[in-house]
Amino acid sequence: MFNRALTSSMTTTAVALALALSPLSAQSQRLPTDMSQDPAIEGYSPLSYFEVGRPEKGSSAYTSTYQGKEYWFTSAEQVARFEADPAAYAPAFPDHCPYNLSLGRAVAIDPRNFLILGDHLLLFHDREEMASVGQGLDAEKADRMLQRARATRTNLLQLRFD
Repeated sequence: MFNRALTSSMTTTAVALALALSPLSAQSQRLPTDMSQDPAIEGYSPLSYFEVGRPEKGSSAYTSTYQGKEYWFTSAEQVARFEADPAAYAPAFPDHCPYNLSLGRAVAIDPRNFLILGDHLLLFHDREEMASVGQGLDAEKADRMLQRARATRTNLLQLRFD
């Protein structure tokens, strides 16, 4: 009898936990890469977005680490510029789409979909969504979206299960 009650209680707890976390997992169309093994932003150089206006694949021969993530670059000159001011070039949200974070959802980025908004490199998960976010996005709306995204990211960090 005790085992059956314990099993029932554990099952109820597991179902409740799964339901509570389902909005995060249901929205994740792509899983974020494990940054301990893979380069940040799938190996694209963060400087290329600013310098040539498009993503370019970096090389493992030119790397720099910032906030625990290894970034790849196309040249030693890019590495030097990045290391001089990494906050100016690193994406604001290197793992998750800021628009979805602002809605409380954790959705991985596709680094080919980007906007440079003010001084921020923003990477999105979907080209259509990126385009719709970019249309009519004034500074005030962008600031609100980024504040909500930062708040969600903070909550996600608190939910880590190690």
